[in-house]
Amino acid sequence: MTIISDNWADALDPIIHHWFEQGVGQRKNLVGPTLFNVQGSQRDYEEVSSVGAIGIDAWENYENSGQVPQVDFDQGYKRTYTHREFVVELEILQKFLEDNKFRQITDAALRLGDSAMLKRETDMAGVFNNAFTASVPYLGADAVALCSDSHPLSPQKAAAVQDNNFALALTKANVATIREAMMGFTDDTNNLVAVMPDLLLVPPELEDEALEISKSLLDPASGNNAINPQAGRFSVQPWHFLTDADAWFMIDRTMMKRGLDFFDRVPLNIKFEGVYKQVRASWTARMRYSYGWSDWRWVAGSNAS
Repeated sequence: MTIISDNWADALDPIIHHWFEQGVGQRKNLVGPTLFNVQGSQRDYEEVSSVGAIGIDAWENYENSGQVPQVDFDQGYKRTYTHREFVVELEILQKFLEDNKFRQITDAALRLGDSAMLKRETDMAGVFNNAFTASVPYLGADAVALCSDSHPLSPQKAAAVQDNNFALALTKANVATIREAMMGFTDDTNNLVAVMPDLLLVPPELEDEALEISKSLLDPASGNNAINPQAGRFSVQPWHFLTDADAWFMIDRTMMKRGLDFFDRVPLNIKFEGVYKQVRASWTARMRYSYGWSDWRWVAGSNAS
């Protein structure tokens, strides 16, 4: 006969925590946290307000007039991130211990931790998987899709629009076309933003093409030893969680960290809740966060399908 002490769940608690953390940390290839600006939060929502650019003509005014001009800029768009709460329960039966199903217990805790990280990764990838659609959860502060042909310059200049939405396959020539377009992005005063794209974000189906374009010193489409001007300009990041095999993205990684947000209101944690009639014990895993984009000028998307 197996004897289980009355405090069996208390003894099990550190084991559950250990294997939960093992599950959280077992995936070393998560891409989302490397793309998003992950930050904390102390409120139930966060607001990201932008301001318009300061025109460079202002620097001429002092010498021309002798007066020191005040900085003048328009109010930009405001994006509100409202945190959502995610909670699941893990239940362990006392008979699992009685029947020596220790592997089943640890696997359950490990898989719960892993599932939480996959949830976060899938949500982050959703920003890109919905980049071409005007679905409400994925709209930006300017009320259009992340990759759109109608991004307004500002609330005050909504009639003037810019385009970061393309329908081009991933080829060397099309990479050059989109790169040139991104380098022409302007702020609301029509001054260049000086975008310098340096990352190709692709689904696994396009990784080989992206590597060939970005790494080949010679033109992969030429038999005459022509140089490949795209060589060395881009890092390539494949992402398992991109769901469209034809969609790819060109990114300025420095600017991305200012426009792609993830707010961790309550970091992922697991808590022992107690025992019910000495036959089952429960733990709850919980996290609160929000995510999205507040500015688009760091990215161009292309979907040839």
